[in-house]
Amino acid sequence: MIKKTFQWPIGLLFAALTAQVLTAPFQASAQSASSDARKAVRESSDEQLRGEFQRRFEERSGVPSAEKSGVQETEPPISRFDDGAIVEAAREQGRSRVIYGTDDRKDWYEINDPRIRELARASVALFDPTHIQGGPDGGVRLRSQSLQDTKRLCAKEKFESQPAGAFCSGTLVGPDLVLTAGHCVREISGNGNIPAITSTRFVFGYQMETKSSFATISSARVFTGREIIGGTMNPKAADWALVRLSRAVPSVIAEPVMSWDPTPVKRDQRVFVIGFPSGIPVKYAPGAAVRDNSDSNFFVANLDTFGGNSGSGVYDETSNRLIGVLVRGETDYVQDQSKNCFRVNICPTSGCRGEDVTRISVVRKP
Repeated sequence: MIKKTFQWPIGLLFAALTAQVLTAPFQASAQSASSDARKAVRESSDEQLRGEFQRRFEERSGVPSAEKSGVQETEPPISRFDDGAIVEAAREQGRSRVIYGTDDRKDWYEINDPRIRELARASVALFDPTHIQGGPDGGVRLRSQSLQDTKRLCAKEKFESQPAGAFCSGTLVGPDLVLTAGHCVREISGNGNIPAITSTRFVFGYQMETKSSFATISSARVFTGREIIGGTMNPKAADWALVRLSRAVPSVIAEPVMSWDPTPVKRDQRVFVIGFPSGIPVKYAPGAAVRDNSDSNFFVANLDTFGGNSGSGVYDETSNRLIGVLVRGETDYVQDQSKNCFRVNICPTSGCRGEDVTRISVVRKP
């Protein structure tokens, strides 16, 4: 799995993520940075790669490092390069196995399991109303830039050409009820940068039909919020919201996810997430596990998630039952200074902080 996620309050202003970039202490020249970084990665052990990414994560997040011995450790050769250059070199050499690993996110057209497809159909993208325009024959047009333009991504980053327009994710949990994150709702978060719930557009079917073909969305798939049923937002605890839509969602569009699992999750329990990372079309991201189960309000898992995934449904891999709502995480993108662009962040398999998931047991279902 890759490491990607978001910073709370997640997915509301995408550009803010790029401000959390770690600047390397020493910069190689633009002309030689890539080749020198590749050489440095080759000369670094897997343990050095893990250690260096963990050190940078701690510096970036303000997490205190573990106490060191009095022995002066030699800096690995990768320490003089910025995050983006190391990420690129590690991927080229197949070293991503030592970090969160490969990017497991799958598009709609890549989902073969009909049960997962049903859950993906129940996932809904939250849009600002100004980003939706009427189109011909009862369709709608979604105003958005490509992910590459929105994030200023380096070439060949995954999903770079896909549209990025949604600001949060949600899950249909009743005929007219959507479960999302509390910070995705203005009335709960107090964030004036997102629309009021009665203006927020809930879009079903925001997906890729093929690698290069985006689904046509009819106006029948666009819903408006009516009222807030309940919710809360605490950046260190629970974060959730239940929103009633202006009308019920027909079953031909999506079936609500009624199978909630309030039983306590276990450490190392296998989980997956479905939502709209960085506002792009729906993605299914399997292959994650619970890493920290100590807080009564949320658990932590190494999910492949980004800003825009806030409010995504998190499920148990064995039963496909809904067990939580994705709400917080880490830095999404890091800068490749030699190329003046950004790359998807990566972390050690057991390092960095992980993604916070509000437990379904704290959500008060009507």
